Amino acid sequence: MPAPKRMFVRRRRRRPWRALAALVVVAVAVGAAAVYLGDDGPRRGRSAAQRLARAGRTFATLDPVRRACALDDEQLVRLWRGNHPRHSEDVTLVPQEPNYMGAFDLTSHSGPWDYLQRIPLVLYGPQRIRAAGRVEGAANLVDVYATMGALTGVDLPPSDGRDLDDALRRGVDGIPRLVVTVVWDGVGRNTLDVWDGRWPTLARMERDGASYVDATVGSSPSITPASHGSLGTGAWPRTHGVTAIEYRGDEGRVVQAIGGRDPAALDATTFADAIDAALGNAPKVGLLGFNNWHIPMMGHGLGAPGGDADELAIVGVQARGDISGNDDLYTTPGYLLDGHGLARYAAELDREDGRVDDAWLGHDIVAKDHNPAWVRYARDVMLEMIEGGGYGGDDVTDFFFVNFKMTDIAGHEWSIDSREMAAVLEEQDAALGALLDYLDRRVRDYVVVLTSDHGHTRSTRVTGAWPIRPGVFRDDVEAHFGVRGDEDLFDGEGAYGLYVDRAVMRRHGVTLDAIARFANAYTVHDNWGAGPLPDGYEERADEHVFAAAYPTRDLPEVMRCKFDAPRPPRDARA
Repeated sequence: MPAPKRMFVRRRRRRPWRALAALVVVAVAVGAAAVYLGDDGPRRGRSAAQRLARAGRTFATLDPVRRACALDDEQLVRLWRGNHPRHSEDVTLVPQEPNYMGAFDLTSHSGPWDYLQRIPLVLYGPQRIRAAGRVEGAANLVDVYATMGALTGVDLPPSDGRDLDDALRRGVDGIPRLVVTVVWDGVGRNTLDVWDGRWPTLARMERDGASYVDATVGSSPSITPASHGSLGTGAWPRTHGVTAIEYRGDEGRVVQAIGGRDPAALDATTFADAIDAALGNAPKVGLLGFNNWHIPMMGHGLGAPGGDADELAIVGVQARGDISGNDDLYTTPGYLLDGHGLARYAAELDREDGRVDDAWLGHDIVAKDHNPAWVRYARDVMLEMIEGGGYGGDDVTDFFFVNFKMTDIAGHEWSIDSREMAAVLEEQDAALGALLDYLDRRVRDYVVVLTSDHGHTRSTRVTGAWPIRPGVFRDDVEAHFGVRGDEDLFDGEGAYGLYVDRAVMRRHGVTLDAIARFANAYTVHDNWGAGPLPDGYEERADEHVFAAAYPTRDLPEVMRCKFDAPRPPRDARA
């Protein structure tokens, strides 16, 4: 059953991308001078850009439906699954692969392409999971839901996923004492491939457990709250309703996902909610996360029919590691609130390079959760929460969820090719090892599910991608249609599309189709503006930056063009 609806509406900000636009302008100016000066010299980046220029990246048609219809089948299936009739953006933007919305040194990761979609999905548990090793064949995040029902013997309501029964040992009595779901935020298969050998604990889990090497997120936008909702509910965002970080709420305004740490907008029951209720609320259920977007994989707490106050601990980055929750729906363990400051972990990392300067690789240690000190802090809070809460202490299956956000932030700020990403990934793997050591000693009968919510973006010097400057693009749209002064054509924007102010659109005679056509005609030169293009991009001025832009309401028409039906085939795997 869906949770009761309570909408938390964020106040509308004026020009939400203006601040980012200024950042992007600075980032591009710096990136244009420095992005090709990596360890392997400037030649590598130039050749990538020139290779894309030679590939011919312009289109003969600006028609939104025809442009979208030309996308690969799997990409369109993912876009359809991620679309919600009320909540999704008014105009969907699909950059040309590997382009992204951002800057040379500020990446994003929202799209239907394989490099963002392919993720690890590994099940491990010596008593419950077969040593199947690499398992080939289609698998998605939504498959975790049905698999949890099979593990616990609870008949869950139908979902969009399937039971990964080829991972489960047969003939084992009872049910596991504890299931731990670990999300390495932003660690797609592309990240693991770049840093092969830096994650020995996960490699052991893959070898001694079941690793679905073809697993994907399965829907687009490939973005944290949507993916966590799919993992927890076994439903695509089209059904569970949490489509992105910002989306149009039921009341028509653009709202922040999981506002107020209340997942009422998640229109489906999670496996933890359902199994907890089926077992008389005997299971312990808890989550350690770094922001509100991680809550959908656990559940609604007291907001679920028959639910109880599950444990919620959100680590505050701006609050220097302080932990809080939402006492209206959950409970936050009191023992986590005192004596768990980040300071000693930061001091430990600070000393490791032989200098006490509050910095790691030249970066402030405390300001953002993207370094090994934050990983170690999360590791110890996780272990104390599991031990202090008695998770796995009896014969009823408990559920614990944890998101390690640090790899995602490292990917955004430095790309997955950076030494910072390598170091953070290694530290998260060590934390995974500490978790397995604890479970082997104290719980024994357990299952660990390790996965990710999306892949991440490689450096432009490797891919030759054009980072589409979002503030410039939106300013250009408004200028083209004569929207100036205090008016905003957009209610909100994301790396995946545009939310349009309908009143402003009507006042200026603008249509969604016209906006999509403008985007389909938009070029590298348009997005850069005056002056010479950055080194390596000189021959790419006329290249279209988007593969497709279309009014989202036209998605059924796109499906008819591609599949001769208003939706993809029901057995489509993507």
